[in-house]
Amino acid sequence: MKHFPRFSISFGRLSRRISIPLLVVGIELSLPACSYFSAADSAPDTVAIPAQWTAATTTQQEPVRPWLSEFASPELTRLVTQALQQNPGIQGLVAGVEIAEQQTWLSFSSFWPKINAAFKASRNQRNNASGFRVSSRRINNVGFSLDFLWEIDLWYKLGNELEASEHDMTASLSDLQAAKLSLAANICKTWFDAIVARQQLALTEKTINNYQKALDIVERGYDRGLYKALDVRLARNNLLQARGKKENFLNLLDTKTRQIEALLGRYPSASLELPDELPTVTQSLPNNVPATLLQRRPDIIAAEQRFFASDQRLLKARKNMLPTIQISGNGGTSTQKLRDIFNPDFLVWNIAGNLTQPIFHGFQLFAERSQAEARVKQAAANYAQVVLQAVQEVETTMAAEKWLRHQEKLLQEEIKESNAAMRLAENDYITGLTDIITLLEAQRRAFASESNLLEIRKQRLQNRINLYLALGGPVLPEPSKNNSQ
Repeated sequence: MKHFPRFSISFGRLSRRISIPLLVVGIELSLPACSYFSAADSAPDTVAIPAQWTAATTTQQEPVRPWLSEFASPELTRLVTQALQQNPGIQGLVAGVEIAEQQTWLSFSSFWPKINAAFKASRNQRNNASGFRVSSRRINNVGFSLDFLWEIDLWYKLGNELEASEHDMTASLSDLQAAKLSLAANICKTWFDAIVARQQLALTEKTINNYQKALDIVERGYDRGLYKALDVRLARNNLLQARGKKENFLNLLDTKTRQIEALLGRYPSASLELPDELPTVTQSLPNNVPATLLQRRPDIIAAEQRFFASDQRLLKARKNMLPTIQISGNGGTSTQKLRDIFNPDFLVWNIAGNLTQPIFHGFQLFAERSQAEARVKQAAANYAQVVLQAVQEVETTMAAEKWLRHQEKLLQEEIKESNAAMRLAENDYITGLTDIITLLEAQRRAFASESNLLEIRKQRLQNRINLYLALGGPVLPEPSKNNSQ
């Protein structure tokens, strides 16, 4: 036999421990220990998780660190902290957690009887006809009553709903943590976008100056008959393309700055000040045990809790076909004089027990049970999908770190060669050893190499952010006890 357990409830700020023995008139009731009425005791089976990440750059196990401090940017830390406090989306999720908390209290209230007090007063007139005479009599009536209704949780149906509400509340808390983690990541990645847009703008302005100098040389040579009109046209075209790119980067800088301000919960005025350089990260990639991802990543925890909640509601749907016991009663007084309203001589009361067994509800109960079973299957599939997506994100970002690092080294060498080639092309063109096409191509390659290097450095930082996001690691260090006091 499997006995009903005592249970506890923890409501975040409203933290209480409530112990309720599910006894009816001193008699302990229990259900047969069959799987049909047993809750799931573990998360659904999902993909096999190895003991080591296949794309890890090192076999040394390292814990997931609070990652925002690794960028060593007080300004970025301040922006993320402000966003976590002021972002409307986060505030909406905080309200959602409060709603889930109160829903848990609503489920808990079902264990208690419903008691209502009522006061009533009436006055009526009665006419009597006797012969040729009509007499009337007025009667006053006042009364006070207490009514109550109590459903005894014989099969632990109310307990199943309460546990489901607790799982829903935990899922809401995990959704809030996931949203905070995602918001911090979006702030950082958009901040990197804005900084690189500013760097690209500075690089484009330097390139425009170089193209203008080259155009001046070509125009002076054309005036002296050294170069052809085609050379002038091509040089002007090169300059115009660079000016067009400048406008694109101005637009991108404006857009990214306004996005950051909107994420901060402030008016997007594009007035946010940005640093000149990207931050650098010198610490190695975190490499923890893959299985810990299931206990740390908020969206996985939320999916797991929603599975448990749907499983509890399935048990309740199955038990809805069992009998229900309710105890109802009322008591009070009824008198013609107000002063006698609390006189026990006028007390009237009754109490009744009611056992209801569902017989036919138009297939409603069968449909509700089948629907609950389908929701359990859906929640299990959603959990498996979230886990699969999580491990895929970790493996992908870990592998990308290696390719991006190699690509950055190659671009650094490419810049050296392209700048040297541009200087040679300029000298050869002035001395008549090469044509304008070679010079313009050398200039474009030099500009493209430097521009690509800026993008790769940004991608490495954003890939690091994506890894922390995939690992579900903390954004900021937990406040110490001394600081909290």
